[in-house]
Amino acid sequence: MKRRMAVIADIHGNYDALSAVMKDMEKFDIDAVYCLGDIVSLGHQTNEVLELLTGLQNLTIIRGNHDEEVLKAFRNVPSEVTGPEHDHHVWVAEHLDPVYEQYLATHPLTQTREEGGKQILLTHYHLDPEGTYTPIDPAPSVESLAPIYRDGQHDIILFGHDHMRHHFEHDHRLFLNPGALGVTSTAYAPYMIIEIEDDGAVHITHRNVHYDRSAFIDGLRKENPPALDFILNVLLKERG
Repeated sequence: MKRRMAVIADIHGNYDALSAVMKDMEKFDIDAVYCLGDIVSLGHQTNEVLELLTGLQNLTIIRGNHDEEVLKAFRNVPSEVTGPEHDHHVWVAEHLDPVYEQYLATHPLTQTREEGGKQILLTHYHLDPEGTYTPIDPAPSVESLAPIYRDGQHDIILFGHDHMRHHFEHDHRLFLNPGALGVTSTAYAPYMIIEIEDDGAVHITHRNVHYDRSAFIDGLRKENPPALDFILNVLLKERG
């Protein structure tokens, strides 16, 4: 039977974008939703995002580096992250409803799912043998990605973290990044739909969903979290 999966990544506390994407998904017969981590941090709508996600059925979700850092801050666990970024994680943790702490903590770093005979890996980013995220590659390619997963058995590798949209194919293997849903320089939130036919054929659709980005930016400015200038100017490309 044909299977259709929606893939989201890097929500980063942006409920305005996430809710718009979820509404867009209603246009399609989605069998499952895959979330690739970095659910919280950067945006200010932490609890709204978590409330929406916990209400979803057929959701497979993994933990990202920002989720991990917010958990450390919530639990007063020392972190290697310092400066304004650490202060921001502490701020998010202070605003986190305690009911969601265990929800964040139970998510693994990776998960594997089988759909339509295809083995699908969900990872926030590429992990080294010690289970640590590798440095962000600003210009990934088949040549750089294929060796990382050479010994794996997965047909589709889904990843996020670098906030870019990627689609690479190599030896019948797919490397896919839907793009950062919650960190956009325009009023469009990206996500991806994977459709697997009964015969194993795979179809990829990239979606860009309009959302009220101005309301999100205004709310973020009003909350004024630590590292706001960096978030606005560098990550969101919001000048002025």
